[in-house]
Amino acid sequence: MAFEQSPKFGDDGIKSRQSLHGWLIKNERVLYVVTGILVLIVLGMSAYVLGFFSGDPGGLDGCIVNAAGEPVTGVAKVDLTQSNIAADGCFFFAELPPGNHELVIQSSEGSTFEQPVTIVSGQAVGLGVITMP
Repeated sequence: MAFEQSPKFGDDGIKSRQSLHGWLIKNERVLYVVTGILVLIVLGMSAYVLGFFSGDPGGLDGCIVNAAGEPVTGVAKVDLTQSNIAADGCFFFAELPPGNHELVIQSSEGSTFEQPVTIVSGQAVGLGVITMP
């Protein structure tokens, strides 16, 4: 390309900045819509990753015994949900959100036991018999 055919610059020496500014002004609404859509996509993906749309609740059950094999009574807690432990040492949670949680057992005698649990969407997770130290 010959020098004479090269793009001419304005008084400020920047033609491309003027054209970009003009294009941005003409397409302002389109840019707002595209930006809004991208924000919604990012928020939706973040909510999914954080577990807000993780699926159906799942259940959790198990039984707690002491070192001698006798049932432990008290309260079982998962997050803000709690269930009384029956006389046979068993507990049950019908609906917990899927994901990783911490099961906390507080016995009637005052001891505490914690165990990580993973709740699976739409399934009951059975922990079996857990011996509390």
